[in-house]
Amino acid sequence: MNEGLPASKLRASDADRQRVLDVLRAAAEDGRLDLEEFTERSDRVHEARTLGELPPITSDLLPAERQPLRLETAPVSAFFGNDTRAGRWVVAPQQYAYALFGTAEIDLRDALLVRNTVRMTASALFGRVHVRVPEGMEVRVTGWSFLGRRMTTTRPSPVADAPVLEVEGFCLFGSVHVSAPRRRRPWLRRARKRPELG
Repeated sequence: MNEGLPASKLRASDADRQRVLDVLRAAAEDGRLDLEEFTERSDRVHEARTLGELPPITSDLLPAERQPLRLETAPVSAFFGNDTRAGRWVVAPQQYAYALFGTAEIDLRDALLVRNTVRMTASALFGRVHVRVPEGMEVRVTGWSFLGRRMTTTRPSPVADAPVLEVEGFCLFGSVHVSAPRRRRPWLRRARKRPELG
């Protein structure tokens, strides 16, 4: 993880380029791009070396919240509505999320962390902030609540150098909740298998 470079200057991975190519293929299949445009944009994807070169390639094909790669650093702000940050996006070392009579959804499961420790200020006033983290991420929730709830259902990470999410802020007549994917028990998977017919 490179702590000195802005998100736009970080090196793009093959997976990042593939996400953009998938959007271009879908646009070509439904007629939004002709063959010449598809070829020109695909070449730009293959030539891209940094994350900042990729978003402009699909900016006119999908709305901002559905882009294959998001570099914006604005807070997730749900004021009298909903706001979501999910998919492949770059998480700054200091993140902010606010919910005022609304719901702020933040999904870190496919996000790119700039640093190993992310500090998030998450505050809810008559609203809800829900943060989803990948399995194995260490979560620490602090701050204060009044007639509200701040909680995490994640388990301590068994990995010594696991990425860390530190959540602080306040909760007034609202909730801040951090969750991770549920682990499916092996015996439950076996029990759900259909018996073989003899």
